[in-house]
Amino acid sequence: MTAPKPHLSKSADRNVPGNQPCVCVGIDWADREHVYHLISPDGQVIKGTFMQDADQIHGLIEFWRQRFPDSGFQISLEQNRGALIIALTMFEDVRIFPVNPAALASYRKAFAHGGGKNDPTDAQLLCQYLLHYRDQLRPLKRDEPLTRELASLGEDRRRLVDLRVAQANELRAVLKLYFPVILALGAAQMYAHFLIRLLMKYPTLEDAQKAGATKLRKLFFGLGTRHNVEQRIQLIIDARPLTTDAVTIRCGARRVTAIVQMIHTLNEQIDEYDHSIRRLVKTHPDYHIVRSLPASGDATHCRIIAALGDDRTRFPTSESLQAATGIAPLTHQSGKVKTVTARWACTKFMKQTFHEYAGLSIRSSAWAKAYYEHQRSLGKSAQTATRALAYKWLRIIHRCWIDRVPYDEAKYIERLRATGSPLAKRLS
Repeated sequence: MTAPKPHLSKSADRNVPGNQPCVCVGIDWADREHVYHLISPDGQVIKGTFMQDADQIHGLIEFWRQRFPDSGFQISLEQNRGALIIALTMFEDVRIFPVNPAALASYRKAFAHGGGKNDPTDAQLLCQYLLHYRDQLRPLKRDEPLTRELASLGEDRRRLVDLRVAQANELRAVLKLYFPVILALGAAQMYAHFLIRLLMKYPTLEDAQKAGATKLRKLFFGLGTRHNVEQRIQLIIDARPLTTDAVTIRCGARRVTAIVQMIHTLNEQIDEYDHSIRRLVKTHPDYHIVRSLPASGDATHCRIIAALGDDRTRFPTSESLQAATGIAPLTHQSGKVKTVTARWACTKFMKQTFHEYAGLSIRSSAWAKAYYEHQRSLGKSAQTATRALAYKWLRIIHRCWIDRVPYDEAKYIERLRATGSPLAKRLS
């Protein structure tokens, strides 16, 4: 596949501060070796490869600087995070323009209808795409260090929570095979602290019954668990074994011991993340905004701050924010045919953040509960109703974020009444 020879657009230098000469670079990144295609302001073309190595990246930038002194470097590539991005953001004279892989795939098909591709040609196409459409691309802007740290804390915490849920589900499945009475103890979650410590000390029914009521009571009280202690102890003491097969019990206990050790570690690490989030989120300039939102805890505050970021120009309208989160539906229209579908081209963690917040708000916000119940009365599913509520919340959060003011529930409800909203009748 051969793309047409790229040319400099008329606005080639206009996006460079101070009208500084611009060197455009397209990089087709990989795990270890990257391919680049460079076009200088006077049309020189340089092609090459470099390794994902700090020395090689610094050496390449220095080579470009010596070859094109007093020039700025604009780089396009198909990612907005990763090791290469981290390395490139260290250079003040480098601006990064992330290109959506789907956009490049469509652009590639204009020159290769059969779908063929290779790394050097992709690097050339990225460079050409930047030259032609730079005015429509948004350069990568890094958030402030505090916002980036909160973003990392929020995402990493969620990964640990997902791991814990997976381990807890496996623990439940194994206990059903040989120690089912544990499931009858009424723990709110399978990773509950008292449940994990109980299984760490007594992984089988025989071990727990041999310990006796006194030791079990001492264990529960030592963990600060006093609710239904006597009933739980009696359940264990009176329980009949599901099986007496020694192999089943031995293998199950061995597996449970391994699982509860992992859950115990995850519990400790999640607590550490919660402590860090609780400490840092209160120091963020936008904390007064997210704190005012009903039914939002520190973890939710952290995730909303990270989703919005520091750059107010990134989401100039509430519609742009609704589309970026994937909450807004996608409309396809051709002639008389019009279809509305879910939006999948979005950051899933960002979509999850606002969808989950909308679900939490039903319990604490009067209008949110009324709106959710109204959607349900129309025959909408719980997920669809929650998504519709998230769509409304995004408009409110966006306005508070742009104006830098906290949310006021009473003020919003008064506004609903003043505009004659159907929700006002449900609230009254």
